[in-house]
Amino acid sequence: MIPNSIIKHQPVMLATALTQLQVKPGVWYIDATLGYAGHTLAMIEAGASVIGFDWDQTAVDHVTQTHPDLIAQNRLLVFHEAYSQMETIVRSLDQNIQDRIVGVLFDLGTSVPQLTSSQHGLSFSADGPLDMRMSPKKQGVTAADLLIFMSQKELTQVLRDFGGETDAVKLARAIKTSPEPIKTTGQLVAIIERVKHRTGKLHPATKVFQALRIAVNSELDHLSSTLPQALSLLDSGGRIVTIAFHEGEDRIAKHTFRDWEHQKLGINISKHPLTPSLTEIALNPRSHSAKLRTFEKL
Repeated sequence: MIPNSIIKHQPVMLATALTQLQVKPGVWYIDATLGYAGHTLAMIEAGASVIGFDWDQTAVDHVTQTHPDLIAQNRLLVFHEAYSQMETIVRSLDQNIQDRIVGVLFDLGTSVPQLTSSQHGLSFSADGPLDMRMSPKKQGVTAADLLIFMSQKELTQVLRDFGGETDAVKLARAIKTSPEPIKTTGQLVAIIERVKHRTGKLHPATKVFQALRIAVNSELDHLSSTLPQALSLLDSGGRIVTIAFHEGEDRIAKHTFRDWEHQKLGINISKHPLTPSLTEIALNPRSHSAKLRTFEKL
């Protein structure tokens, strides 16, 4: 049986992403963040084929077990790897595939199953180990480890830079002065809730968890190093689309696309990011912070 969280997962800005990628039949696209294949399946339904990457074993297992027909038909290639391995893996594929790659999608959000399951240690409501590694077998340092290793000053910086947390100083102090090692998500949430009270719909732990997740998985470093890989794999006229949910991710895409245009490598299609419609936000509140940018290779 498919978990309800997977059924409820909705790909963000789906129609806009497909339009910006100019999805068409008979060519290949790369979904750098396959997840539960919402964007990928829409591309395949439009007649395209997709190479998907994800380092979340649960997501990879779900896609391979749910869509063996697409894999057998060579419409979908799935790799349990971080997208930072994109170029190495794609360069090992058949040349006929390499020559027909016309789009790369980076959906940089965290899926509903990841946020609601205790498995990764990303959930506020489901107590579990404070892990946050997307691929535990391939990564070493957990979020719990970071809280031990980092100084209060370093933790404050992480909460500010990766989470946009305005109470970073108070939270870092509370975390670092905890009388016991923080090993579970429940422990961390309890400390945060003693420092911050809920205002509006945003859980007080949201930004702290986001910051630690980004730090544990080196997400900004991976994005910076992989965008040039994506550009090198694209055919002329191909497009890169990023959907960012964090200022740091969006800034990397913005500056990279701008610099590439100045270098005359292509056209920065989105001088200003596209955002979800009010209708989509009402149907899927998690989409509210999404910013979509597009670059077209010359």
